[in-house]
Amino acid sequence: MALGWRRKRGDDGRRDTPGPGLPPAADLVVTMLNDDGTEEEISRVGLPPDEFYGLRANSAHQRLGPEHPETLRAFRDYARVLTHMQGRQEEARERLMALVYTQSRTLGYVHEDTLTTSADLAGLMHVTGELAKSEEVWRSVWTSRAELLGPDHPHTLDSASSLASVLEDLRREPEAAALRRDVLERRKRLLGPDDPAVLSATSSHAATLVKAGHWAEAERELRTLVARLERRGLQDEDTGLAARSNLGAALCRLDRLDEAEAVMRSVLTAQQRAKGPAHPDALTTRNNLAAVLHAREHYAEAARILREVLALTTQHKGDAHPDTLHARDNLANVLIDNGDHQEAATLLTRCHTDYTRTFGPHHPLTRTTTERLTWLRDNSA
Repeated sequence: MALGWRRKRGDDGRRDTPGPGLPPAADLVVTMLNDDGTEEEISRVGLPPDEFYGLRANSAHQRLGPEHPETLRAFRDYARVLTHMQGRQEEARERLMALVYTQSRTLGYVHEDTLTTSADLAGLMHVTGELAKSEEVWRSVWTSRAELLGPDHPHTLDSASSLASVLEDLRREPEAAALRRDVLERRKRLLGPDDPAVLSATSSHAATLVKAGHWAEAERELRTLVARLERRGLQDEDTGLAARSNLGAALCRLDRLDEAEAVMRSVLTAQQRAKGPAHPDALTTRNNLAAVLHAREHYAEAARILREVLALTTQHKGDAHPDTLHARDNLANVLIDNGDHQEAATLLTRCHTDYTRTFGPHHPLTRTTTERLTWLRDNSA
């Protein structure tokens, strides 16, 4: 008889590689191999994901060596788990950078495994607010995947979409909109107008149009998309909620505030019911609802919502993350119009420092904050 260990039988059919979200915990199962070849379970111990994937990576290291492709993939899976764990993201970043270096040396940079690891690194940099570095890595992954796989390959288009998201956060909306449009047209040509990937790309493109100031075009595109999703019963799925939220943002910009508020409140109710009030999608919608209330001069309610958004964003992303800076900036805008100039000046001073550090002294956000601080100083009375 021999003792061994393996995952629980119920996990045998799941993907070996953890997906974008945190993979489920596994069970360590101790078994006994009988003389007749049958296997008997002796005990079972639950393992959290980091321990399970760490064990698997170390096992590959011992069996195959430190530079074997399977070993490197196993350590990439381990790093992916760490990216979702509080306090372990810096370790994940270091591991991913080391893996990219080793894979580039042993496999070449323009290799599927290396580019997958680089994409993980770029995504983590985006999440942690290293926007300039994330842009650099995503751009490299995108162009390299186009060379390796072709410009229309799904992985290439996913990389382009991720790069567009970073450009939006860098407030380079026209560049992001052009990239989103190219991705949308390629997906539509390959998959047809009703494929889920096309519907999602349509929503993302329209959202960028809103940010770029093309509100009427965004409204037309979003109304068509929302109607299509409603016919398919998908209005309360992720793509449907995102499209409706973006429509509300476009309507706000077009000064159709009654309709915008109704849309935002409907979306927010559905998002909070499905995902909770602290989910990033719900926070985005709450921010957009506050923008509608601000435009309607309902300053107290807008400020209350934005204080909650700022607190939750700070809690989950840190005090200096770009999303936190934008939440702080939005709150300051409401406070200025509400006459709370002292608190607004305190918030904007912090924004100016962080915008200068994150985006540079000549970025439009930095310059606009300087102008508002000057106005507050000149109108302090």
